[in-house]
Amino acid sequence: MKISRRGFMRTAALSAASFALPFSQCAQQRKPNIILLFSDELAPEYLSCNGGEISTPNLDRLAGSGVRFTRAYTAAPMCTPSRFSVLSGKYPGRCEHKEFLESFPPDTPYSIAWNTWLTSSLPTIASELSKNGYLTGMTGKWHVGKLPESVEKELPELPADADPADEDVQKKLQQHQKIVADRVCHDAGFDQALSVSWDNFDMFPVKQLRYHNFPWITRGSVDFIREAARDQKPFFLYAATTAVHGPHHAESLEKDHRYTLEGFVPQVEKFRPPVDEIKQKLSQIPQYLHHKYAGMMELDHHVGIILDTLDELGIANNTLVAFVADHNTEPGKATCYEKGNHVPMLMTWPQRFPGEKICKEMVQSIDLFPSFLYAAGLNVKENLLLDGKSILETVLLDQPAHKFIYLESGYTRAISDGRFKYIVFRPPQNSIEQMKTGTSRHAPNHLDVFKQAHSQIALTHYPHYFDPDQLYDLENDPYEQINLIDDPKHHEMLKTLKSELEKRLRSFEHPFSLEIPDFMLTDAYKQLAENTRAIGTDYIAWLPRDHGKIVWPPE
Repeated sequence: MKISRRGFMRTAALSAASFALPFSQCAQQRKPNIILLFSDELAPEYLSCNGGEISTPNLDRLAGSGVRFTRAYTAAPMCTPSRFSVLSGKYPGRCEHKEFLESFPPDTPYSIAWNTWLTSSLPTIASELSKNGYLTGMTGKWHVGKLPESVEKELPELPADADPADEDVQKKLQQHQKIVADRVCHDAGFDQALSVSWDNFDMFPVKQLRYHNFPWITRGSVDFIREAARDQKPFFLYAATTAVHGPHHAESLEKDHRYTLEGFVPQVEKFRPPVDEIKQKLSQIPQYLHHKYAGMMELDHHVGIILDTLDELGIANNTLVAFVADHNTEPGKATCYEKGNHVPMLMTWPQRFPGEKICKEMVQSIDLFPSFLYAAGLNVKENLLLDGKSILETVLLDQPAHKFIYLESGYTRAISDGRFKYIVFRPPQNSIEQMKTGTSRHAPNHLDVFKQAHSQIALTHYPHYFDPDQLYDLENDPYEQINLIDDPKHHEMLKTLKSELEKRLRSFEHPFSLEIPDFMLTDAYKQLAENTRAIGTDYIAWLPRDHGKIVWPPE
């Protein structure tokens, strides 16, 4: 029997609504400002407050004045679906974009990849807060939308060899920026979008602009905050920076950041990170670490300027600031393994939160939407059908947020109680048939995309990657190297996890069977899996590798 979305979410919505009253009373005096600092592809241990070797003093300021979550998870381990989930409060499989539904009709399983785009009909954090008196803004990397053909035709032609210093090119860049910024506002309900990169910087048409531009993103963020403060309006800012994704951060330090995706902007110069200090640090460490160190120092500088701006304007006390990454790093990206989904999360709100608290409860990125609504004194309407729940109770009342967390990536689904994780891999039927008939000589990876770079890296480091059912004891096997699926000692736990996973799967429109295809239990399938492993991995130029390889599990 399929469980309705409304029935599945009703309990969480009602329990959270009962907690909203104190925040509503507070908001009558002055609604809090809300800032979501969103980063790109980094592990919790990259932050020095989590024991990392890179000094991140400004991120430590956030942790020291608020809450550090040690078991925070994204909903999906890739840029697009993770951003979809943060902004919508829903699992990526709820996507209703036309192309997603055309690729995966309701009677077929879906694959979660870079294909879950927002639509203007879907409520977001921005649209809900905007309707309730907030000025809402977005800066930085978008990567959660698809331009309609009619809009793509409006984009000015920007050849790869275009010169950003040319006046005609600058006019085209301004036109390009306006179109993509308008689309962000249209699709997600933001009032403003500033300093927007529609995709990763290295995907931009103009070759000379394919570098990280933190000063430009920071400038847009600060301009938005100052405008809201000047107009005395509560605001929500979603500032999505690009550390530590590619392109190479150390190489970006050498660029003239006044040349931006919206043309020549001399004002960005005052937001430039301490380049000489960063270079000095890089001279003392191995070359393969330069990308990670430079990116983290750029990111921390950005966070510091945001926090300093709040202090300068006298609004820090009543501003809720959250920091979270979209997903973890290789070799777990594009998988349901911990290395893909476990992310850093910090949250501070001086007026309401206790200082320097460590939260060990499981929380998820889908929880940010309802949490922000409650902070603003707003009840979560039942018709929003959010998958997340407020974690303000977790922070203030030490109430558990989730007994189980649900994950999805490609054709895998997973459920975890924090100690044990159950992962299910079910390739689409056409791939099963191709293997059975010999049409394909390789087992598909989790995304069912031949030689997909992140997948090829992952399958090299996880020995049970191709197993249809996987069970891991995260306490004794944190790197998920030992599959306990056939261990009778864990039969009851497996039964519980299967039941919880089935509950969630039945709440989706698309089917996903837990029955294992017979072919996946044969030696022929195992041989095809070995054929896929033998392909090797594509090289991601900016990815940190110790002597040319990823060391996993850590030594």
